[in-house]
Amino acid sequence: IYYIVMEYVHGEDLKSFIRRSGNLTVTKAVAIARQICQGLAEAHRFGVIHRDLKPSNIMIDREGNARIMDFGIARTFESKEITGLGIIIGTPEYMSPEQAQGQKVDQRTDLYTLGVILYEMITGQVPFEDETTLNILRKHEIEQPRPPKDLNPEIPDSLNNLVLKCLEKPVQRRYQNAADLLRDLDAIQTTSIK
Repeated sequence: IYYIVMEYVHGEDLKSFIRRSGNLTVTKAVAIARQICQGLAEAHRFGVIHRDLKPSNIMIDREGNARIMDFGIARTFESKEITGLGIIIGTPEYMSPEQAQGQKVDQRTDLYTLGVILYEMITGQVPFEDETTLNILRKHEIEQPRPPKDLNPEIPDSLNNLVLKCLEKPVQRRYQNAADLLRDLDAIQTTSIK
């Protein structure tokens, strides 16, 4: 029998944290994104793709540390298992274009989703919304997101560009691994502290 054991985290999920705060400061959003990115880097190092990363699957503990939760639909890079023809697993607002199309996913799928989460942290909303799941998935596939800086002028250009790079439709144009994304988040964090 395979099972997952996870620690109990005293705190609240990131979705509640965002709702309560509206949108987070650049410093806070980057700090949380860095921790999520570090967690993804570790999962990816072991060949695990989360596939359902979203704010409600990220806990913020009482000290303000972020923890990635719920690896229930995670897959390994090597997994040949197919979910099922016509079946899409995940949360539409946070799905990468390739996941929305039922294509093969890799670590860049999680990095796309981290871009969606960061977008939500700094603007208070997800980049693509609609009343129907199909329309949301379609927007992830073909529609360019509104730049987050349009919604929150306080965002530095460097963070605006980082989020837009995460949200590129072709996987080749996104960050290729968590280490590269983390390096740019570190640079933004260093600049915003000064």
